[in-house]
Amino acid sequence: NRNKKSVVLNLKMEDGISIVNELIKRSDVIIENNRPGVMDRLGLGQNDAKKINSKIVYTSVSGFGQTGPLKNRAGVNLIIEALSGTLSVMGEKGKMPPRPGLQTADMFGALFAAYATLSGLIGKIRHNEGRYSDISLMEASIAAAVWETTEYLTTNKVPDQLGHSHRASAPYQLFKTKDEKYIAIGAPNDSHFKKLMKVLNCPECIDNKLFSSYSKRKENEKALVPIV
Repeated sequence: NRNKKSVVLNLKMEDGISIVNELIKRSDVIIENNRPGVMDRLGLGQNDAKKINSKIVYTSVSGFGQTGPLKNRAGVNLIIEALSGTLSVMGEKGKMPPRPGLQTADMFGALFAAYATLSGLIGKIRHNEGRYSDISLMEASIAAAVWETTEYLTTNKVPDQLGHSHRASAPYQLFKTKDEKYIAIGAPNDSHFKKLMKVLNCPECIDNKLFSSYSKRKENEKALVPIV
């Protein structure tokens, strides 16, 4: 919140609502992340805001969106990670998935809210009218799983845990070093792979038909990873 002016208001008091309404008159954007229905009960929902400023860009952020059977559930980051499938593809196969060290659902939701709000502002500039966006942490988390979603939609197979392996590329994972540390190695194209093999002093791998292409390297990952 650096470089921002801020004010704390009690929205259960008439004075608080009055001040918000004055702000709406001269504002471009409202972003709110209450549970669905709260802003309407306060008289600050999107329809209320539009009566004051028809060109307002209004973005609502919640755990499960403004509609549907789960809309009133709390949007807790860990719960969203579990329900969206994020946790199901993490860790070693058959073992308890680790909890991500970052707040993935919260961050994905925030990013999608920023995209939606900026898109709304562009729409306002082009069409001289307001926009409303309904952002769900759940949907944002599913949308962020591009590899896994694509795999499921094209093969009808539920994506599995892969440990340190990448879903489509090899070598692309962590390796343990002799001094008990870890190194991340990723060679997602032919050029990178050739450079890696030269650095590792394995020139024979460059001409090996098993590793001659992106798809071949993934197909023969069990042979390639031990060499690396």
